[in-house]
This record gives sequence, C-alpha cells and structure tokens, in this order.
Amino acid sequence: MMDMKLQFFAETDISTSGNEGNDDVVQRYQEALYVNVTPKTPTPSWELFGTGATKADESFDAKTNDKRYINQVSSSQSVTGYTYSIEYEYDQIPSQKAIKFIDSVAKKEKVGADAMTDLTIVSMYLPADETKGYPSRKRRVAISPDGNADNDGTMTGTGSLLGRTDWSYGYFNVETRTFTADKAAEAAFDVTVG
Repeated sequence: MMDMKLQFFAETDISTSGNEGNDDVVQRYQEALYVNVTPKTPTPSWELFGTGATKADESFDAKTNDKRYINQVSSSQSVTGYTYSIEYEYDQIPSQKAIKFIDSVAKKEKVGADAMTDLTIVSMYLPADETKGYPSRKRRVAISPDGNADNDGTMTGTGSLLGRTDWSYGYFNVETRTFTADKAAEAAFDVTVG
C-alpha cells in the first residue's frame, strides 16, 4: 500500500469585514474613469464614465524582445514597451456627458485630434491625500469606436480608448473634479516594505 503525504492549505476568507481592507479584493467601482469632455479648452471638464458604462477593461499588451546568447540554451526575454487600450461598452444615455462625448466620435466619424481626449483613472481604494484626493493615472487617449448596436431594444456602443502618451501620475479630487500632477502619487502604486 502506498503511503501518501497530503498537504493542506489554510483557508483564507478575503471578503471578511473588519480587517481594515488589507486583504480585500479591489472592486470595479473603486477604479473610477473620468473623461475630459472639453479637450480643446485650457481647463478640462472631467466627467465620470460610470452610469451607463457596462465594460471598461484595461489591456496593457506588453511588447517583448527575445534573444538567445551563445552561452544559453534558452532565450532571454525582456519587456520593451506597452500598447495600452481600454475596451469599453456602454448603453447610450445622452444625459451622461462622458458617454455622449465618446458616442459623438462615432456618430460624427471624427478623426485625428478631434477623436482624442484625456483619461484619468482614479484609484479610490488607495489612501487619499486630504486636500488633493486619490492617487490617479492620467494619459492622452484616442477614441476608436467599433459600433453601435441594438441590445434587446436598448442602443449600445462599443470601442476602445487607445493610449497616446505615457502615464502622468497625480491626485484626483472627486468633489471638485480636478487632477493635480504630483510625482509623489506614483509611489502609491508601488509595494511598500516594512
């Protein structure tokens, strides 16, 4: 008869409340997307891409380089860049300014600079600065519509927001809807030790 050594793993309930949020999984609503609906004016008008939006999935699409040196059997791989995008879906709710702005790119078939704006992703699960708001990432994006469709009588829209620049880090105040560039906010996305 074979003697089997079994290892059991401790059960962990990450959804238990009262643990100061240390082990809680980030919920989708805690990553708020704000779209600048006046990209051609000096002062941005940030509108929440929330109500009506049914999907906003980030894709980083890392670009890699493989090289095998003469003293190696296997290739050495490295990441050389990213092709960033957000695939979105929304119900066409004209009263939601972010949705109407994105939908106008499709309806008017805008191109070039007319199809670009700024996007800020606010990480509301991270500790906020009392005056500046939550750590956030901001970048220029191109709006690339895929289509509008009838979903059981409801008009919907789909497409992608395509990265145009690198991230700028700062704080976003959700009350005043203002982004403040601040290099210190970048550290909020790193692992802290100790």
